[in-house]
Amino acid sequence: MASIVQRNKSFSVVYTIYDGEKKRQKWETYHSYEATLKRKEQLDLIQLHEKERAQYREGTLAQFLEEYVELYGRVHWACSTYTSNEGLIRNYIIPFMGSMRLTEFTPKVIAALYGKLRSDPKISPSVMTNIHKLLHSAFEQAVLWEYVPRNPFRKANVPKSFPSEIPMLTVDEIKTLIQNCENQMLSVAIHLAFASSLRKGEILALTWDDIDFQKGSVSVSKTLKRVRRDAVDVLNGKDILYQFPAVFDEGRTVTVLKRPKTKSSIRTVYLPEYVLYVLREWKQTLKLVKRNQPDLILRYSNGRPLSEEILPRLLEKQLLQLGLPVVSFHSLRHSSISYKLVLTGGNIKAVQGDSGHAQAEMITERYGHIIDSCRKQCAQDFEEEFYKGM
Repeated sequence: MASIVQRNKSFSVVYTIYDGEKKRQKWETYHSYEATLKRKEQLDLIQLHEKERAQYREGTLAQFLEEYVELYGRVHWACSTYTSNEGLIRNYIIPFMGSMRLTEFTPKVIAALYGKLRSDPKISPSVMTNIHKLLHSAFEQAVLWEYVPRNPFRKANVPKSFPSEIPMLTVDEIKTLIQNCENQMLSVAIHLAFASSLRKGEILALTWDDIDFQKGSVSVSKTLKRVRRDAVDVLNGKDILYQFPAVFDEGRTVTVLKRPKTKSSIRTVYLPEYVLYVLREWKQTLKLVKRNQPDLILRYSNGRPLSEEILPRLLEKQLLQLGLPVVSFHSLRHSSISYKLVLTGGNIKAVQGDSGHAQAEMITERYGHIIDSCRKQCAQDFEEEFYKGM
């Protein structure tokens, strides 16, 4: 720490600096005690910061990630992100590389570490990608906090996670499903998934004030999610719009209505007139909910939200009864996006507006074969309209 020395009517701040490997004293002289004291406080703060930096250069990744979660994660992460990232740190990162010092990470060392992680059959390419994203973000903060001079994960190569082809129902099969669906609530959910391209959590979170029957639209601004209670407590309920009372007080999770992960997920989707008719018919069958309770479109008779497993179970049961291919409930959204791409002649921006994808590239990567067929049709139309008769 710096010290103050008085010489006659002047004051000096005395502290140690290093010239190469040699250390020597440095004196800074001021004509007032107030200016000297202010400079001493600055030097003490700098030296304390340098001491912390030196400590973290020798500190372990586990120690740093604890601080990273505390200072960065609590501010920037939503409950679901906090839960998943905390799981990655606890289950994969800490056991495998938590004891390593921050200064030991280099692109070459990271390549070797990733090679060993890839050999673990329990770690899929998507998990590897999530681990890399988390460590990249953590070391970006380490650079900003001046614990390390550069982020070694910027140059690290991770295995690309190619999305597997999702089994989907054809348009005719979806028509058969809707026309013969015995469960009215499931029928409403299928219409919302296929006509509106909504995710399951978005459908379960819809309330009647989200439906504008006059404009023929649905407003998507929230999603239903079951999250860990401790994550809600740690983040002080950030991004949570409503927390449903727990059925069992000792439960580890709670059901909430929360804001979507991305801004692009907040959108307005226009509905076909037939779907509006289906919604009006369904609304007439429902009882009023208690005051101050969300008036969910899909819910149990007591007003509580459906659990996330209900719609997939009901769909699987109905598909088996009709002899149709068994697909996931989420596949209805993929069928919707594919169908809309065909209807719009590959208009990616229009479909992106309905689907809520953050980037158009997410559509082109997964639905490239649909877009290609639209481009082929465009060439045929070009021939018919322009070149025919030349």
